[in-house]
Amino acid sequence: MKPASTFITLLFNSLVVILLSVGVIAKTLAEDTAVPVDVVSAHYAEYAKAIRISGLLENKSEQSLGFKVPGLVSKVYVDEGQFVKRGQLLASLDLEEIDAEVAKAKSVLANAQRNLERFQSLQGQNALSMDQLQSAQTRMDVAQSDLTVAKFNRRHAVIKAPAEGRILNRALEPNELVKAGQPVFVFAAKKTGWILSTGITDKDIVRTQLGDKAELYFDAYPNQIFPATVSEVAGRADAKTQTFEIELRLEGSSEKNGAKNLLAGFVGHGRVYPTQKERLVLLPLTALLRADGKQAEVYVLDEQDQAHVRLIDVAFIEGSRMAVRAGIQEGERIVIQGAPYLSEDRAVAVQKSL
Repeated sequence: MKPASTFITLLFNSLVVILLSVGVIAKTLAEDTAVPVDVVSAHYAEYAKAIRISGLLENKSEQSLGFKVPGLVSKVYVDEGQFVKRGQLLASLDLEEIDAEVAKAKSVLANAQRNLERFQSLQGQNALSMDQLQSAQTRMDVAQSDLTVAKFNRRHAVIKAPAEGRILNRALEPNELVKAGQPVFVFAAKKTGWILSTGITDKDIVRTQLGDKAELYFDAYPNQIFPATVSEVAGRADAKTQTFEIELRLEGSSEKNGAKNLLAGFVGHGRVYPTQKERLVLLPLTALLRADGKQAEVYVLDEQDQAHVRLIDVAFIEGSRMAVRAGIQEGERIVIQGAPYLSEDRAVAVQKSL
């Protein structure tokens, strides 16, 4: 072999050895370099997953108002959406025919009374039988009842507000002919308050109790929160939707947030906070490595600031956080930033500890 070729071969082999050594050293240095991470200390507390709901706002007590007797509408004094006071006149019928019925009943009663008095006088003279006297008494009693009915119909030829509240719907106009008992107004009393009804799943109904607190908001008032309370819980599922209906009553203090301007039919959204809670640790989702159903993995640091994979039991995920039921000890440090760059037993440099 020529000297020049031998020299080149030796030089090449030396370079290969040097490059391999540099690679090994670089790899060793990389493995020994601590990865910067942020951590959070685990603290168990009582939590419950909020139940998301939506539904339509309505008044707790809505009444249909109508006339007791048929007739022609004379006047309508209120409009739909108007607030009214107790006893305020809402509408009235044309009283001409009804007043005539009252006058007729009075006349019949007066005539029956005169006949009874005359028959009583004749019976005292033994000129009239007892049966005839009793018949006269019966006719007067019937006439008295007819007058009572006529006066009752006269009083109910008008509609008055049964309490302070609001007219939700008006279904009549002047000169319109209405039937007895026909609903012409839908009225909501103020004191009964607002409610929101919604359906929830079987998994959520078992966590819901009367008195559970809730927060509601409406599209019309997106920046206002209305506190509410669960006031009714269904005992069986709806046959059509297979959900369980619950009723949320808006609390009185919500009027300070504009509840007095709410209207029936508003679409409401919100959360119900069950009182049944369990001890959980809340962690940001950035701590998550892998997940399979309710099982997941995170990195936990030991006392030497080395990372170790830990299998955890996830109760639920809500928003940007997950609730851990088991697998983490109180006070342990969990990596919440930098986890993708770690491996088992890898050293870390804690940048921020929460």
